[in-house]
Amino acid sequence: MRIGLYGGTFDPVHLGHIHAALSVQQHLNLDRVHMILSARPSHRDQPQTSNDHRWEMLQLACAEHENLLADETELRRSGKSYAVDTLRVFREQNPDAQLCWILGMDSYRTLPTWHNWHELLQYGHLIVVERPEPHGEADSDHVLKGLEHRHQAESIGCAPAGRIVFLSLPMKAVSASQIRWRRSAGDSDKALLDPRVWSYINQHQLYLTQEG
Repeated sequence: MRIGLYGGTFDPVHLGHIHAALSVQQHLNLDRVHMILSARPSHRDQPQTSNDHRWEMLQLACAEHENLLADETELRRSGKSYAVDTLRVFREQNPDAQLCWILGMDSYRTLPTWHNWHELLQYGHLIVVERPEPHGEADSDHVLKGLEHRHQAESIGCAPAGRIVFLSLPMKAVSASQIRWRRSAGDSDKALLDPRVWSYINQHQLYLTQEG
């Protein structure tokens, strides 16, 4: 079995998230992708929007996609939401599965700052979406190049874990911060959201200010 794991604050979940998850799912022939809500992210400030609201919106966005599952693993766990802990839980629950942690290039570049990041590849593969043209090296790039030298592959093959695969898939140019900003400014980004998510945002009067 091939299982994708896509974590995020999803504040709010938008069509860019859904498109990315489905694109990777189809490209790698994943049985399903778990959309994992980051309850208490360690790399950014706590979202102003409550966990309850973000969880409800995530469930609405995944409802009509049989290969996408809204996942509350990190909501049920206390403390900071660390990817390595989530991967470890999925490995314990799915000892023979191929686990694929999906992330964008911006997140990948920060990998050396993640909690116990060296352990990630023990539990799953890293699937990095949309690699841009180089634009100068960050401090972390030298570390990542060494990691790629040891673990980069063209595909996940039959291995349950341990590979880094870069996928050049077209992504939608949309961000949750853009949606929040435009909403607080009185503009509508309705076309960038699932209609049910948009209705939920309106119903609960979310993102009317920069604070949420």
